[in-house]
Amino acid sequence: MRMYVNFRTVLRENWRTYLLLNVVVYGTLAATMIVTPLIPGMYEWGLKNIEAFLEAPGASMVVDAYASGDIVTTTLLTFLANLLFAALLTTTLPSLAIPFFGVAATVWRAVYIGMPFAPTSSEEAIAVIATSPVLVIEFQAYVLAMLGSVILWKSTFGYRRRELPSAWAGYRAGIRDNIRLYPGILVALFGIALIEAITYNLLY
Repeated sequence: MRMYVNFRTVLRENWRTYLLLNVVVYGTLAATMIVTPLIPGMYEWGLKNIEAFLEAPGASMVVDAYASGDIVTTTLLTFLANLLFAALLTTTLPSLAIPFFGVAATVWRAVYIGMPFAPTSSEEAIAVIATSPVLVIEFQAYVLAMLGSVILWKSTFGYRRRELPSAWAGYRAGIRDNIRLYPGILVALFGIALIEAITYNLLY
């Protein structure tokens, strides 16, 4: 219960930034899907990037889990892959050293995923619409991680607004806010991993 209260408090204190980041990320995702079919080679390039990523050692384990039909293993591996790679390694941790890195990483992720998911026919458009709730929920976890990177450096550079004695104190406060956001990130990523594993098992 306390974790939920802390999570909600961070969102309430930063709701304007949170809403703006949602607009930026989902707007970028939608714009990429619209533009991709109009630019020659962009869709194919997106597919090649995804194929190369799925052939990487860590990602290939997740692909093999989906092929096995084991829902529990698939859920756990999908959850861990999204948590470690998308949330921690490419958003939160680099942002500890590089100001606002999480913003660039998450916007690029929206472009990266938007390209191969762009519908090139009416049938694909229907499929994208049908699966869009999954994509929306998954990206919500990335938006929260992105929010954490913004809060961290807003707190560091604007420590006086938080009535803190130094930039270092602001930095530490920003890290604490990041930790308070992670329960929401964990819930979103685990929920979407479970949905993806069950859906894939039923359809294939």
